[in-house]
This record gives sequence, structure tokens and C-alpha cells, in this order.
Amino acid sequence: MTEEVELKWISGFWRRVGALVIDTMIMGIVGFVLGLFLESIFVQIGAWGRLVGFSIALIYFGIMNSSISGGQTIGKKVLKIRVVDSNNSPISIGKSVLRFFIIAVPFSLNGAHFSNEVMLSFFMYPLSLVTFGGLFSIIYLYIFNRVTRQSLHDLAVGTFVVNVNVGKQEIGKAWNAHLIVVSVLFFVAAIVPAFTAKLAQSEPFKDMRSVQSALSNVPNVSSATVSSGWSTFSSTSEGTKTTTYVSSQVFLKSNNVNDIELARKLAYIVIANYPEVLQKDLIRITLSYGYDIGIFSKWTIHHYSNNPREIQSAE
Repeated sequence: MTEEVELKWISGFWRRVGALVIDTMIMGIVGFVLGLFLESIFVQIGAWGRLVGFSIALIYFGIMNSSISGGQTIGKKVLKIRVVDSNNSPISIGKSVLRFFIIAVPFSLNGAHFSNEVMLSFFMYPLSLVTFGGLFSIIYLYIFNRVTRQSLHDLAVGTFVVNVNVGKQEIGKAWNAHLIVVSVLFFVAAIVPAFTAKLAQSEPFKDMRSVQSALSNVPNVSSATVSSGWSTFSSTSEGTKTTTYVSSQVFLKSNNVNDIELARKLAYIVIANYPEVLQKDLIRITLSYGYDIGIFSKWTIHHYSNNPREIQSAE
């Protein structure tokens, strides 16, 4: 006979991860179905589309993790775990919604696109605090708070994720050192914009912003990003070779990713607004069409690489 392993009250790390994976897949299916009917709308609203996914997830997790559904999402039902308070009782829908906000907002903001004006304004300080402070704190506590297994959202509202049909057990308190680490993470996140703002005002980043604005003003372009870099590879005959480049990802309002003339036009705009690109080996233009609603994304992408001097001479 095999002995049954006695479950602890507090759920283990992998059960929580497994439940999250199942729930994420469910959200992805919902997003996929919506995309079949509303793709053009999602493309047109651009970055605001993430609010669609956020709202759907808020309703799902807010209701399912509350007393209305016994503190169980579908993923938690499958893995036989649930969300409870310190009395081992399911929580109210208000507390469940707040719990979701605390964990979801940093992840949602981390993937969002913001304008140059926002990125260089005072708004970057609270944005960095919430996004990166929250993001790293949540991940840190998920991994290292092994006593109560509470992450930031659980500590904030006083909840626990526990195994179903297991009576409440006495547990220790979260290690004080964890709270110190979390405080440091939030502090660092809050002061990072002071350094990035100075960097953004320097060359060549200032010129990159000008290129980005010029590209965004082209008809059929909703937004664009610009970066500069290099890649190194080894060749048996030539040794090590380094290729320098300027790269731009351009998001289109209609599916013209195969338009080579548009790609060349955009490349020329980069050269006109950033002449230093003529000293680079390549100029890379990536045409992208699609949408991202947070819970699901769909993209059609085409890459174009050219010698910037050839582009200039052709014009």
C-alpha cells in the first residue's frame, strides 16, 4: 500500500503556477474568439486594446476568486486550490477585484506603449514605481516567500491560496527581510526615471525621438519605435565581423506589410531625420500589422534590411 501524502493548508508554488497557466489559456481562447469578429476594431484602437483584455480578466478573476465562486477560478478548481482570508473563508468580490488590480496593473503597464511626451514627463516616476516596483516585487515574493506563499497582492488584502478540503493550519509570518527587499525594489523603481530622463535628452536618443515622430506622421502608420545597435558573428574565412544598424518597427493601420516601396520610403525618412545612419551597415525596417489586447495578440510582420547609402542614392 502506498501512503497518502498529507497536504498542507497553504498551496504549493507549482499548483498555483499550474492554475494560472490554465486560466491564462482560457483568457487566450476568449481573446482569440473576440479577435475573429473584432480584429479591425482592435487594430484601430492600438495600444488601448489592452484595456479590453484587462477588463475581461478583471471580470473573470474578480468574480471567480471571490465568494461568488467559492474562491476558485477554473484553473484553481482543476488543481483543487482556492483563495481565502485568514479565517479560511472565501473573500468578498470587492476584495477580490482589489487583489486582481494589484497583481494585474504592473504586468499590463509593462507591455503598454507610451508617447514620448509621457516618457519624458513627471508621470514616468509613478509609472515606473507601479510597473517595475510592482512587477519585481510580485515575482520576488512568489519565488522566495516560502512560509506563507503570499505575493504582493495577497499581502496587501490579507489573502492566502490554500488547498481545498484541508483544515486551517498554523503558519509563520512572512520573513521581515522580504519586506525590506520589496521596499528596496520599489525605491529603485521610483528613482530610475531620474537617470533615464537624462539619457533620453542626450545624443543619439534625442535624434531617435525625432525619427520616431516623423515615422508616426506617415499616413497608415499608427506608431513606430526606433533603436540603434550592433550584432557580432564569426566566420571561418573572415574571422569575427560586427554589423552596425538602426532598426525601426512600424505599426500599420492596414495590412500593407508586404509593401516594399513603403518600407523604402520609411527608411529614407529615417535617413533624412538621422543622417548618422549613413555610417551604419544596415537600416532595418519592420512593418507590423495586428493587435494586442493583453489576453491575446495577433501580428503579421515583414522585415526589410538595406544599406542606408543605397537607399539615399536611390532617392
